[in-house]
Parts: sequence; C-alpha cells; structure tokens
Amino acid sequence: MSPVHKWEITVAAGGYYPDLAHNFFGNDIDLGYENDHIGMQFYAYSRHIDELDDPEHVSQRLYSLQLLLNGALRAAAGSVSSMPVQFLGFSAYENGCSYPISAHRIEEEPFSRTPRIDQIHTRYENPRQRYPSYLLYLAKHDPCLRDLLFLLGLISTNTTLEKVLAWSTLYKILDSVKHYAKDIDAGIDAFANPEQLSLFTAACNNTSILGIYARHGASENPPPKRALTDIDDASALIAGMTARFCRSYVAAKYS
Repeated sequence: MSPVHKWEITVAAGGYYPDLAHNFFGNDIDLGYENDHIGMQFYAYSRHIDELDDPEHVSQRLYSLQLLLNGALRAAAGSVSSMPVQFLGFSAYENGCSYPISAHRIEEEPFSRTPRIDQIHTRYENPRQRYPSYLLYLAKHDPCLRDLLFLLGLISTNTTLEKVLAWSTLYKILDSVKHYAKDIDAGIDAFANPEQLSLFTAACNNTSILGIYARHGASENPPPKRALTDIDDASALIAGMTARFCRSYVAAKYS
C-alpha cells in the first residue's frame, strides 16, 4: 500500500484493468493491481480524496469520481459495452479501517483544488499522454465535458429499473451534445446519422412504443412507423455520437 496516499480504493473491473492501469496517466486517479498467491487484486488511489478526513465525504466523492472515470473511458471507446470500473470500498492507510462506497447525492465537482495535483514531473503524471486520462483531467475545469462524462458514466442496464432510467439518460446526452456542439460551430449531424437519431427520439418520445421506458408520459402523438427500441442499439448510437463530439470538442478547444 502506497504511503503517498491516505486512502486505498478496492476495485472491481474486467480483464482489461491491468492494461488500463499501465495506460491511465495523470495525477487524478492512480490505478493499480497485484497478482500474488491470493490472486488478482485491483485497487486505486486518488489525490482528490487524500485531503479528506470524513469517510462519508470520501465515499461521496469516490462515487462521483467513479462516474467520471467510466464516462471518460466510454467517451474514449465510443461504447458502453465493457464492464465498468467499480469502486467497491476504501480503507484508511493509517489504521486500516474499511468503508463502503455510497452517496446521498452526486458531488458535481469532486475535485481537490490543491495545485500540486496538476504538477507534472514525469511522463506518467502527464494526462495528455493518454486520451481517457486527458478527458478526466479536462473535465475538472470544463463543465461541458464534465456533464457528458457524468451522463455517460451513469448508463447502466443491468436491472429493469436501470433500463427504464437509461433511456432518459441517453436523451439527456443527445440534448447536451446538441447544445454544446454550438460552441464549436457544429451540428448534431456531424456526430451521428440523423436518420438513426430520429428513430431513437421517436421511441423515447412515445409511450405507445416504449411504454414505461419512454421519456414522455401518455400523449395523443401517433405512434411512428419506425423506431429504435433496443436499449443496446440506442446506447451504442449515443455513445458513438458522444465520442465523436468529444474528440472534435477537445481538438477545437484545446489543440
């Protein structure tokens, strides 16, 4: 356990995690793993929680950082199909006390303002070396990117309730990309097939198509002849759109 940090985070993730740990740069979140006689163990650290003493605040901040991390990974990949990184709990380096991850609310700016976090001494501390870590780094100061990463990180379809909520989250992302695209003088058609987007919105806006999953309640709108009704297809469409937008946005704003 690293004495540099106050808290160690226990992580669950897919088989991609060791490679990700080697390729996620910057000082915002440090990813690590061990493979010993116990087996493969995933863990993480963050300088954004090192200054905190209250475990409840640490837990809340980690919940938000987890969403942003997964959002950055999804924005880079253009997909939400991989198993997300999950922060299972955390423990104090000083006394070993362990705590679960939970949050009563999402902390929308879950960042320390300590200047040393952005100081770069080695190539591994430079988030620009890897696109996902660069997105997370930029999100600290860019509310547009932060909004999109949060929304992408929220997408989950493991349970029936999550599937109901996912349709509305996907629509929020579409609304946000339409709005933020104006900042780079682009239209939504630059990032997704307009016909596919029409099929997506047709489903979201009609209870006659999606039922309880729809974004709107009952109305007199006639049901569309065609609609995109598969949540996996809808997620792929919106994730791909967001990925293309983020690359264009970062190139326009930060190149």
